Amino acid sequence: MAIQWSEEQLKAIHTTDHNILVSASAGAGKTTVLVARLMKRMLEDHISIDRIVAMTFTEAAASEMKKRLLQSLNDKLQETDLDEAEAQYCRQQLILLQSAHISTIHSFCLSIIKADYALIGLNPARIQHIFDDAALAQMKDQAFTQACRRQMAHDPDQFTTLLQTFSSRSEDVSELKKAVLSIAAKASGAQDPQAWIQAAAEAYAPIARLDQLPSPIKEVFFESCAVEAGRLEDCAVQMQRILYDAYPDKEKQANEVLLFLGKLTPAIQAAKNYDYREYRRALFGAIQTKISTLKDALDFNALRKQLNALAKDLVSRTYSEETLLSDLTLTYAVIKPLTALTLDYLALYAELKETQEGIDFDDMEHFAYQILTAENKLAAKRYQERFDEIMVDEFQDSNDLQNAIINLISRGANVFRVGDVKQSIYRFRGGKPQIMRDLMNDVRPENCFIHLSSNYRSKQMIVDFNNDLFLRLMNIPGCSDQYTDHDCVKTGAPAQKQDNYPVEFHALMTKSLKEQDEGAENLAANQIKAQYIAQQILTRHETSDFRQWKDYVVLVRSHAVKSHLKQAFDQAGIPYYIDAKAGFYQSEAMQILLSWFRILINPADNLSLTAVLSSDFYQADDEELARLTLKRERRPIFEILKEEHHPLVADRQRLNDIAQKQGLCALLDALFQIHHFYEEHCTAQQRTNCDLLRQKAEQYSAEHSDSLTGFLAMIDQVSEEKTSEAIPVGNEDDVVKVMTIHQSKGLQFPVVFYWASSRIDIMDKKETCIADADLGVGLPALELPWRFKRPTAIRQAIEYKITLEELEENIRILYVALTRAQNQMILVDTVKGELPHKPVTMNTLLDRKGTTDLILSAMCESDSHFWKVRTIEDRWEVQQLQRRRKEVVSLPRYTEEKPLPVTLTPSETEQTAYIPALFPKSKAVRPAQRGIQLHEAVERLPEGEWTESLIRALLPEIKRADLLLLLQLNKQPLFKRCQKMSVEKELSFAVLSGNEFIQGQMDYVAQDENEVILIDFKSDRHAQADQLKTLYARQISIYLRCLHEMIPDKTIHAYLYSFDLDQFIEMTPEAELAAA
Repeated sequence: MAIQWSEEQLKAIHTTDHNILVSASAGAGKTTVLVARLMKRMLEDHISIDRIVAMTFTEAAASEMKKRLLQSLNDKLQETDLDEAEAQYCRQQLILLQSAHISTIHSFCLSIIKADYALIGLNPARIQHIFDDAALAQMKDQAFTQACRRQMAHDPDQFTTLLQTFSSRSEDVSELKKAVLSIAAKASGAQDPQAWIQAAAEAYAPIARLDQLPSPIKEVFFESCAVEAGRLEDCAVQMQRILYDAYPDKEKQANEVLLFLGKLTPAIQAAKNYDYREYRRALFGAIQTKISTLKDALDFNALRKQLNALAKDLVSRTYSEETLLSDLTLTYAVIKPLTALTLDYLALYAELKETQEGIDFDDMEHFAYQILTAENKLAAKRYQERFDEIMVDEFQDSNDLQNAIINLISRGANVFRVGDVKQSIYRFRGGKPQIMRDLMNDVRPENCFIHLSSNYRSKQMIVDFNNDLFLRLMNIPGCSDQYTDHDCVKTGAPAQKQDNYPVEFHALMTKSLKEQDEGAENLAANQIKAQYIAQQILTRHETSDFRQWKDYVVLVRSHAVKSHLKQAFDQAGIPYYIDAKAGFYQSEAMQILLSWFRILINPADNLSLTAVLSSDFYQADDEELARLTLKRERRPIFEILKEEHHPLVADRQRLNDIAQKQGLCALLDALFQIHHFYEEHCTAQQRTNCDLLRQKAEQYSAEHSDSLTGFLAMIDQVSEEKTSEAIPVGNEDDVVKVMTIHQSKGLQFPVVFYWASSRIDIMDKKETCIADADLGVGLPALELPWRFKRPTAIRQAIEYKITLEELEENIRILYVALTRAQNQMILVDTVKGELPHKPVTMNTLLDRKGTTDLILSAMCESDSHFWKVRTIEDRWEVQQLQRRRKEVVSLPRYTEEKPLPVTLTPSETEQTAYIPALFPKSKAVRPAQRGIQLHEAVERLPEGEWTESLIRALLPEIKRADLLLLLQLNKQPLFKRCQKMSVEKELSFAVLSGNEFIQGQMDYVAQDENEVILIDFKSDRHAQADQLKTLYARQISIYLRCLHEMIPDKTIHAYLYSFDLDQFIEMTPEAELAAA
């Protein structure tokens, strides 16, 4: 059936020879229009697909676009009246489609770099290697540490003051590091990061008056002053309205309010005129005007109380102009070394990426921009000739640098952009909706602006509700977003007007619910909300037209609340998919497996041991854990388990053996089989995560080694990453989905439950250092040594801008959530007192009220048929579904009294000669990690002479310093002699000596017919030979005992080799070692 295009859609498909900006509201069919335009350009205008570039926000969107084009081309080829020439052209387009420039902007930038890297002298080897999160985290740590040391050496006093600014403990660099990374991240979105950082510092240069602040900062600072005074005005106007409507005879209060407003107006006007002294004088004069209470007038008195609280807070933050000016000078002395440190960090970070021959995602954009602007824009001109059409999807989430790249490859009138400012929700990634707002107001003749104002997704009542709600929420004076007549969409199909249900808000009245039900008394609000949603889904699944679980979705603002829904769905027996953690490594199954890794390395890790015992592996209950804790006194719990012959002890022994002999993947396979953990105790989600962990282990083994310690160190480096869990379900799986609003973007569902909230937290303001792409860096003024802290004028401006942007984005996120529903939309929240009933103003926004207050306040005067509020005061019954679940089988315990051998691992006896770094809390590469890298290098290098080119070929990522250490080792006479013998590297062994079971790995064992030479490599820094002998005596003693058991008829010599000393250290005979 042919698509019935609207007039606006046809205009978007057919208009050419202009820069076209399409504003497409939710459900307007923008992807369908994009594909139709691509097909029209290819088949009617005969522009080959290789002369078109289409940029999408995600790889999934690019893949979907290619699929739709493929289907459209195949459909065209099936037409019976298609002539041969046209059919041949279509077949050619099908071939070209596979390599077409339909991708994310990062992929497009990478293609520019691959084609023209020589223009900026870029090493081509770097293009082949995109660093993963672990590598980037390590390099950032290393660059920061080196930058700190460099600054300390350059000016110790200045750097010490900088440290004291960020922490009362000068050895704690965590806050300083956070500040440097924050500034660097914000600068990365600028076309010239270095210039952006330098400008941010110079904004604090001393000035004589606040109206001399740099222009954008000045405008925002004085706007914040006017808005703060406007909040007082808003309260007073509402009080005036109450007096006029309900108390017309109360002249005293009416005159007081009028006097207050009369004094406040000049303050607001002074702020608009950039006159701070007059603003402060008039503001303080207005605040000194007292307004009397009014007996029995609850609304009036509540507003009076709010006015006084706002005034008190504002007075405490409105410093004199002299103070604010002196604070700028004071902070200038801090931001200069801070930005110098940041520039050093960026330079060192860039050097590390260059040395290790790779790039990150920021590099893709910056290198592409440098290439396009190099040599008088030589490459840009080529791309302008090459591409007849440039298409950009989700344009509202572009940043300045991405927009600059698009403009560089454009001829001036051949860019087709599509987006929706109302759906710009990626501010945390640098998205700037203002770019699209500005373009919408650009009336130059080459630009064409088109609105897609029909909704093809939602039922009429949902469309009407969203129009009504966002006309109220997005048109608040002082906000950037506007919900215009064009945004008021209409339904696009007759079926949307049939079988309609009003949008419902279910207000769970917690006080009444807890009074009725003793069991609910101790429940948190989130638990009540989750249980109610579970009950609603069960009821609707049984009684409504929506009888499939996949018809239902629950949308939440953050991952944090998903655990409550998981618990409620488990209790109700509802099949679901919830990726309940923000990060893959934080998910439940991963935490259990990582705890296993830790006790394999160190059985004395009581926390990890407890986690494994209480998991599905051994199912120890609280009573059992308490018994073990009481019994252990000061010993490790593992010692008690050995005494009791707990099965974990034997399992650990077996797993360690597998890890050492067969590697990481075999270890994971064995772990999965213990008590059928994978098959019987893991959910579909957990099994998918286990599979992904095994893939990561396989990749690590291939690229690095089979070292469990190294693998765990890599995981620890990226354990805070926000990578979602692996997805075990597809669109057709019949389960209820719980997802964040960001995850839901672009999707639609028959029935949507929205998890409303009562509070918004502005995260950025809590940091010592905040940054903004337009205004620079915001720091407080700090008086040392007393640590008195005040916000500078620049900090105040940035705080205000960040607050307003986050509050506006929160409304846009709400818009995305409420436009996902096709048939039914139910909003749910707990309410403590009365429902909000005041209209939405800037005050409501700046009070950081949550979405519940915003929605109920906006709709409080609405009696529309499409909106219904239900107050839930009666406790509900959750009817559980009968669900077949595998019973948990009690596992047998070993009860035989036969003592097990004591397990001894020589490496666990190692001590360390590590000298602490200058900054102990930073994550510099510690000797353990460095030692692993050097051990792996020796293991991989062949016998014979080592050259720099050989080492580089086998170990392309090796650092120059480590390469030199290996060359030194290779020149040692003893090592040369060993290389002519039969050599075993990383020799795994297991020996039963008396009642001790000894297992482990020896670094290097060389032997001939008469002699065995054991070498243990050490990377300890700043340790002398005698210290090393003492530190490792016991370890080498155990190795020698084992070698004598294994090879009794040969002479055995043992040596330590210190990379730091470039020296072989012969160890004393076994008896002396044992005594040591």
